Amino acid sequence: MAGPSFAFSFAFTSKIWQVVLDAGTGHLVLELRNEDTQEIKYQLINLGSLGSEKSFDIPEADWWTTVLRFYHPYLLLERYNDPQNPLSKDLLVYDTHSLSLNHVLTDFQFIQQEGAVLIGHVPGDQTNEQRWNLDALTEALPEDNVRYPVYYAPGSEHFNLVKEFLEVDEAPQGFEYDEYGEYIIISYYERLGTKFDRKLLVMQGDVELYHEVVDTGLNGYASGSFFTFKNLLVFIQNGNQIHAIEL
Repeated sequence: MAGPSFAFSFAFTSKIWQVVLDAGTGHLVLELRNEDTQEIKYQLINLGSLGSEKSFDIPEADWWTTVLRFYHPYLLLERYNDPQNPLSKDLLVYDTHSLSLNHVLTDFQFIQQEGAVLIGHVPGDQTNEQRWNLDALTEALPEDNVRYPVYYAPGSEHFNLVKEFLEVDEAPQGFEYDEYGEYIIISYYERLGTKFDRKLLVMQGDVELYHEVVDTGLNGYASGSFFTFKNLLVFIQNGNQIHAIEL
C-alpha cells in the first residue's frame, strides 16, 4: 500500500471538543478541553499556509462556553450564564488577531451571518431581532474550496453500493462518502462488542492510500468525520489529533 503524504499532523494533550472552520479563508479553530482540570484552550490553524498559527486562552470563556462560528478573524462563542436555564446566554465576539475580546452581546441568540452583520434575537423571543456589525473581515478566497462528505443511510441504494465496494459483511452504521478527482474517501464503522470503531479509507484510483481506525469506542454514528479544503483531506483521529493528507 502506498503511503499518504501528510501536509500536517498536530497532537494535543486535551480532547478536540469542537472544530469551527471559516470556509471562505481556510482558517479554523479547535476548542480543546481537559475534562479533569476543566481547562479550555483554543488553537488557530491556517489551512492555506499549512501551519499552526497560535494557541490562546479566552479568560471570559468558562466551561459552559463553546465555539459557535468562525468568521476570520472573529471567533463567535456561546456562553451559558446558568446551566439550568438554556435561555440565559450571551454571544462573545473574540478577535484572533489581537487575542482580545471584541464585544459581548448579552441575551443574544445567534441565527445567521449576512456579510459582516450578525443576526439574532433575544433568547425565547424571536420577534425581538438584534443585529451587530463586525469590523473588517478577512477577504474570502475567490473560490468555494471546501467540500463535505455525503451521508448514505443504511438501506439506501448508495449505501448498498458502497458496502459492496468495501466488501464488508456487516455495515452497522451509515457511510460518509466523497470523491475528489481520482480519490475516493469513505468513513465507515465496524462493530466491537456494544461499541463501534470508525475507519477512514482513502483510495487513489485502485491504490489504497490510507486505511486506518480514526475513532474507537463510539456509541453510534457521529457526523463530521472529515472534510476537504482545496487538495487537503482534514480529519480528527483518536479525539486529540488533527491531520491533513495531500490529495
